[in-house]
Amino acid sequence: MPKKVSYALTIVWECWREKAKEKKPLSSRELSRKARLPQCFVAQITSELKNGGILESREGIGGGYWLSRGWERKNLRDLLVILGEDKRFLECLDSKSVCGKSKVCPVRRIWGRVEGVLLQELERINLGELK
Repeated sequence: MPKKVSYALTIVWECWREKAKEKKPLSSRELSRKARLPQCFVAQITSELKNGGILESREGIGGGYWLSRGWERKNLRDLLVILGEDKRFLECLDSKSVCGKSKVCPVRRIWGRVEGVLLQELERINLGELK
């Protein structure tokens, strides 16, 4: 799993913990400190999570990030798409034109099956399970 995805899950979890305790927005600096993540990554990832409908934000004094309504219904595959990390195992799974052997290739078929199972699981697991 790319670090970016792991960091994003940690950010979502920290926002959930804060919501459960004090119900106040967390600045990217606070998120960085609480999650023990580099602030530059936190700023980038929170922006992507906001654009993807998982976080909301407010600027200024008392501003920061908090979980959007319905965040818990997003699944892990949604998160991968939001972060631009929804890549295939093999290039040839996207296009048969990559390789002349793709119609008879046993590796392609096996990885296709593995990827299918993985995608089903990613769609089955909602972010709300972080609670």
